[in-house]
Amino acid sequence: MATFSGADQKWLVETAQGLIVKDPAAAKAWLLTARALFPRDFGIQYQSYCIAKTSRNLKEAAKLLYDLFIQFHHEATLWQELHCITMAMQSDQSDSYTSFLSELFETLPKQAQHDILLQVAEHTNDTLAHCKLQLLLLNKFSSAVVTHGVKLIETLANAEKMHNDKNPVNCFRKLLVCDVLPIILSNTDVMCTSKQLYKWLQKSTEFYISYVIRSKSADNKTNNPGFKSPLKSPDASSQRFSYIEGLSEKDGLVENPWGSLHNLLILTGNRLAWNMDNIVPTDRNCRQQLLYLSRVYKATNKMALSDTLKAAHIKPILYSLILLFFQCLHGYLKYKDPEQFVGIGSPGSQQGMLVLLHNVEVATKKKKDRSEHKKAKLEKQDDVGDTAKETIGVWGMNKDKGELLEVFSTAVNSWQLLAADEAFDKDFNWLLHHWKAERWTWFVSFQIDMAIYTGDTPKALIMLEDGQETGSAQGQIEALLQLASCFLAMKHYQKACDMALEAVAKLPETTETKTPSLEDAKSGNNLQFVSCTPTYILPFCIKLILMCYKKIFMSGGVNEIALGHMIVMMQYDWPKEEKLFTQVIEVIMQQGTFTYTEFFKYTINIDILEEVAFLKTDEGGKVDLDLLPHLVTQQRTRTVTRGVTKGGEEDFKTALEKQMARYDDNLLSILKLFLTDDKSSVKEALVL
Repeated sequence: MATFSGADQKWLVETAQGLIVKDPAAAKAWLLTARALFPRDFGIQYQSYCIAKTSRNLKEAAKLLYDLFIQFHHEATLWQELHCITMAMQSDQSDSYTSFLSELFETLPKQAQHDILLQVAEHTNDTLAHCKLQLLLLNKFSSAVVTHGVKLIETLANAEKMHNDKNPVNCFRKLLVCDVLPIILSNTDVMCTSKQLYKWLQKSTEFYISYVIRSKSADNKTNNPGFKSPLKSPDASSQRFSYIEGLSEKDGLVENPWGSLHNLLILTGNRLAWNMDNIVPTDRNCRQQLLYLSRVYKATNKMALSDTLKAAHIKPILYSLILLFFQCLHGYLKYKDPEQFVGIGSPGSQQGMLVLLHNVEVATKKKKDRSEHKKAKLEKQDDVGDTAKETIGVWGMNKDKGELLEVFSTAVNSWQLLAADEAFDKDFNWLLHHWKAERWTWFVSFQIDMAIYTGDTPKALIMLEDGQETGSAQGQIEALLQLASCFLAMKHYQKACDMALEAVAKLPETTETKTPSLEDAKSGNNLQFVSCTPTYILPFCIKLILMCYKKIFMSGGVNEIALGHMIVMMQYDWPKEEKLFTQVIEVIMQQGTFTYTEFFKYTINIDILEEVAFLKTDEGGKVDLDLLPHLVTQQRTRTVTRGVTKGGEEDFKTALEKQMARYDDNLLSILKLFLTDDKSSVKEALVL
């Protein structure tokens, strides 16, 4: 509230205010008189401004505000008003009053605008508000960029340290990276050292990676990207999160983050005098980008360059590779765990997350280590081959399988190219250490998948065992499945079986009655991405446990209980397992006796029931079968197939008929019950 130096001044202003509605011309005359009589009275001058502002008289209000700023810049009331005006300029609201204040500021002389922004910023104690005003100053006046630009970056960096914010996605870092740096780097008159430029680029890279690759805890929206992403899926480059603590929705929004990071890379490269041809163009897909970088890398290594010139050629390749790697990794994570990294309506339309597992059919076969082969390919060939489509199947995903495999394999190949060069490897690992990448659970998950994909199963096992007890329930199931898969590949059948049984025990109940097709799990694929839902995981575990039993069976090391367990599990993939079943039957016939009292509890496959029943006949070898639970007392007579009633027992016939009537029951539910209730027996029967 403005104060007056005397009663006369106050009376003049009140008289003018009383006439504003009835006679605006008279009110204006009274104000002109008051201002002429008392030109040094702040109260009169300020009230004149307020009346002009209330009347929405833009030019008059701007003139009076300018006079106030020149003559009374020490008045606290004036600074409160100036603060309100600058706040209106930064507001997300678009009401008429806010718009008027913004127009009022724009009507002031340019030098007055500059001085007001600078001095209001200096009068602001809140660091974030101070930095926003400084940013507003830089956006409006290029001359201020040279004077205040680097200082603002230092203020933001120090504020982040002072707040001890370990999350790089914070309000200070966002302003520094997204708002201030592009202005500074675009102005060639701003003097920056190479050390500063690299430091800012590293901070920017960390921010954008952490901003984009984070879970759905932040709000996500889409935009119209101005940057062509190498990923073909919808919204691949436009994914954005609007919430950053301390910022409004408008200020916290990052449009097209990967494109913004690429733009910063170009701006930084120009300032560092890089060979800009070695920064990968973005108008191509991810495989083409990697191919481009591998070729310029190979060409650069053939050049005889001084250390300075070599840095100018090699650094753009390094940072382009890092950007491509994380962009492809983000694309991969959106398919791998869509609920966390995309939200409702996942790009691949699969249910649940995907887990990378060995194909049970080929996991135990001898195969060459692919890691050395792929490394040699990167070093010796012009083309960066993509063998993922040949080696990985996808089970439980309806579309976009090709892009999933493309972004995953490109991320792996980018990593391997970074690791193949000693300088790249050193710099990249320093960045990962500096960013504390070990805290990124999604990054560790990718490293495990990469180790499995490249055939480094021992490394995958070490990482899995280190993090097995941590994470969500779904994450623990994923770890158990990958442990089982890796143990199977290393022929540790007992451990593989144990891990698979633990995974089954953690699976939620499912009402799914239709078993999934195995057509996608082609026998030629070494690995499979499997949807981590009971509908897909349970069949995988059944096949894996049966494979473990099969390997022991082939070595002649199974007992009657193990044979019975195998028969139960063979039902799932029938008639594919018919050959193995025939071998088991031959063993039983050779023994002449077979005891497995859980047989009728879990067996409903008609072919298997008939074949086992046939063993009791003369033609079947008159095998002595002990398959009934010891509490069975039912008495019925009914003829069944292949002459079982000829000398057969009534209890056996009754149990056989009952199971045949259950042929259409939910097989997956029965097998889950088997692997859960008989978990200990399944484990013990596999021990040699």
